[in-house]
Amino acid sequence: MRAAIARHVIGALVLLSVACRHPAPAPPTVLVPTPVIPIESPWPATLGAVREMVDSGRFAAADTLLAAFEQEHPGTPEVDESAFWRALLRADPRNPAFASAEARAALDGYLARTTAQRRVEAELLRRMLTTVDSLRAAHATARAAAEARDRAREEELQKVRDELQRTQAELDRIKKRLGSPKP
Repeated sequence: MRAAIARHVIGALVLLSVACRHPAPAPPTVLVPTPVIPIESPWPATLGAVREMVDSGRFAAADTLLAAFEQEHPGTPEVDESAFWRALLRADPRNPAFASAEARAALDGYLARTTAQRRVEAELLRRMLTTVDSLRAAHATARAAAEARDRAREEELQKVRDELQRTQAELDRIKKRLGSPKP
């Protein structure tokens, strides 16, 4: 029996010796990143408020809100979007403060940004404003020419009326002289 115990002890020592030489590999450590909850951009809410203001005709309030957004969030892509919307507000003919030159200047300012994402839209709108301005100028020129033509016709017509009145007065005098009997 002693021999059996000795064999078991020797076997256990051999196993222990082998186990010590080749340690079992540790399970791999997996680093799981802590989830970061994305911070929602205030831009969608701001844009929604701007659209409501524009729909109700409050262009100045919408522009003020966009300007405040640009000051509070400098360097973000949304600031470029805000600048684009401010130019759109200035280009809207329903805006009581509409001035084509200011709208074009706002679009030029937007286009000068290297990060402008809506370059095609801004250039298209700028060309449309330029076309509208040239059509307005042509219309104003045509209207001025028509008014000048109408004034010239009215003056000519007045001259003819005056001449006719003088002629009528002369005829009335001649009739009086010829119509009175001589004594």
